[in-house]
Amino acid sequence: MLRSLRVEHLPLIGSLEWTLEPGFTVITGETGAGKSLLLGALGLLLGNKADRSLHLDGEKTCSVEGEFVLNDHAAEALDPLLDSSGIDRCEEGRLLVKRSISPSGGSRQFVNGCSTTRTILRQVGDLLLDLHGPHEHQSLLQRSAQLALLDAFGGLHDLVAGVEEAFEKLETARSGERIFSDPERERQRLRLTSMIAEIDQASIRCEEEEQIARELQRAQHGWKLIELVGELSELLFAEGGALDRVSRARRLLGGWSSLDAPGATKAGELLEAAAVDLREMEALLLDYRERLEVDPDRLNALEQRRSLLEGLKRKYGPTLSDVLATLRNAERELAEEEAERLRHRALAEKRPEIQGRFEEAVRKLGEERRRVGELLARKVSGELAALGFPRADFRVEWLLRPQPGRRGGEEAEFLFTANPGRPPLPLRETASSGEMARVMLAIKTVLAAVDRIPILIFDEVDANVAGETAWKVGARLRTLGLQHQVICVTHLAPVAAQGDSHFSVRKSAFDNTVTLSLEHLDSHQRAEELARMLGGKSDESLALAARMLASAPHPDRASRDGSDR
Repeated sequence: MLRSLRVEHLPLIGSLEWTLEPGFTVITGETGAGKSLLLGALGLLLGNKADRSLHLDGEKTCSVEGEFVLNDHAAEALDPLLDSSGIDRCEEGRLLVKRSISPSGGSRQFVNGCSTTRTILRQVGDLLLDLHGPHEHQSLLQRSAQLALLDAFGGLHDLVAGVEEAFEKLETARSGERIFSDPERERQRLRLTSMIAEIDQASIRCEEEEQIARELQRAQHGWKLIELVGELSELLFAEGGALDRVSRARRLLGGWSSLDAPGATKAGELLEAAAVDLREMEALLLDYRERLEVDPDRLNALEQRRSLLEGLKRKYGPTLSDVLATLRNAERELAEEEAERLRHRALAEKRPEIQGRFEEAVRKLGEERRRVGELLARKVSGELAALGFPRADFRVEWLLRPQPGRRGGEEAEFLFTANPGRPPLPLRETASSGEMARVMLAIKTVLAAVDRIPILIFDEVDANVAGETAWKVGARLRTLGLQHQVICVTHLAPVAAQGDSHFSVRKSAFDNTVTLSLEHLDSHQRAEELARMLGGKSDESLALAARMLASAPHPDRASRDGSDR
C-alpha cells in the first residue's frame, strides 16, 4: 500500500504531506479544487512524463516522495527488478521512491536511495499501481497482463507450467537437432579425426630425433668414412705398418732384456700395452667398417622420416613432446564431441515425440483458456450491467501466435463496447476515460482474488452514473478494498459514503498564490461533505448523508482483512 505521499512546489499543490490508510480511500472536493492533481503527482512519482508546466517559478525544483509498504507478493514481484537494476531491496517491506524535476525540465529518480532511470521507475510503478482514468499506469491495457490475469482467474497455473516445461524440452530437442546437423561442428569433428590419424600414424617416439640425426650423418658421409677407415687400417695394420713395427720392436726388446733385464722391463710393458691397443683398434675399425652401409634407400627413408617429424612439429609443435600432447588433447576433445554428438542425436530423434507432447499441452491450455475466457466475459458483462452498461458487449478475443511458445499458442485481447450497435474494440482504444474506469472496475472486481497489483486508483469512475448505479460502483470499490488499497476520486455521495477513509481537497488563494490542502474527515465532517455533494447542507441533505453512512459497511462494523493489500 501507499503509506505516505509528500509533494513540494507542484502547481496548485505547493507543499503537501498525505498519510494514507489501507482499504478504500475516497477523495472529494468541489469542482476545480484540484482532486486529480494528487493522482497526477502520484503518476509523476511512478514515471509519468514531466514537463516544464509543472513549476511554480523558474527557481524552485519540484519533488514528489512516496513510501510504500509491501506485502510478500508485491515484494517478490519487485525484487528481481530491483536486483537487475542495482537497487537495494526493500527493508522490512518498505519501498522509498523520490522524483525531482528541475526548472529546466530534467528529472532525477531514486528508489530506496539509489539513483535510477525513468524507465525503471515506470517498471516499478507497473508492478505496484494501476491508475484508471485519464492517466497512464493501466496494466490491463497490455495483452500480456490480460492473458496472465485470465490464466490466474481460471486456475490454469498447472496447464501453463506444463506448456512451459514442454516448450523447454522442445527447445532443448531443437537445439540438439541443430547442433547434431551443424556443419561447423561436423567440420570440427572431421578436423580432430584427421589430426589424430595423422599424428597416430606417425608412431612418434620422443628420442628418435637424435637417433635419426646420428644415422643420417653417417649415411650422408658413408663413402668418406669408408675411405678414412681404410686409410687408417692400411697405416696401422698393413705390412710395414704400426702393428708390424711393434712386432719387430718386441723382438729387439727381447735381445735387450737378455743383456739387461731390469733395464728393459718398463719398456717391455709399454710395448706390450701398445701391441694390445693396436689389436683392439684393429677389431674396432673392422666392426665400424662392417656397420658402414652406403644404402641410398635407407638414406632416403631417414630423410623422409625427418621431414615427416619436422612437418608435424611445425603444425602441432614446436617439439615432439608438444605434438604428442596435441594428440592427447585432440583424442579427449573428440571423445567429448562424440559423446555430445550421440546425446544430440538422441534428442533429435526424440524431437517429433516431444513436439507432439508440446502441441498437445498447447491444445489443452488453449481449450481451457477459451472456456475461462467465456466465463470471464459473462462475469464482467454482469458487473458492467450493474455499473450502468446494461447492453455492453465485453468479450475475450483470441489471437493466434505465429509460433506457439512458452506461454502457449494464443494471446488474449479484451474487447468492449458500450453500444451493441458498434463492434467491440480493444480496451486501449476505448475513448472515454470515465467509461474506461468503470470497465476496469468491473474487470478488477471479477479478478480481485488473482490480481497482484496492490494499489488501484480510479478517477472519473463515476462519470455519467447516478442513483443505484452509483451505489453499486461504491460497493464494488469497497469490495476491492478488502484485497487491495483502493483510492478513488469521486463526485458522488453514494460512492464517497462507502470509503473506509475520506479526504477532502480544498483550494485556497493567498498573496496571489493558489495552494491545495487535504483534510482527513471524521464522521461528522463526512456527513457534512456528503450533504454538500448531495446539493447543500440542509437538514434533508444531512439526514440523507447520515443514512448513507449508516448503510455503508465500515471497518468498525464489518470484518475486513487488509493483509493482502
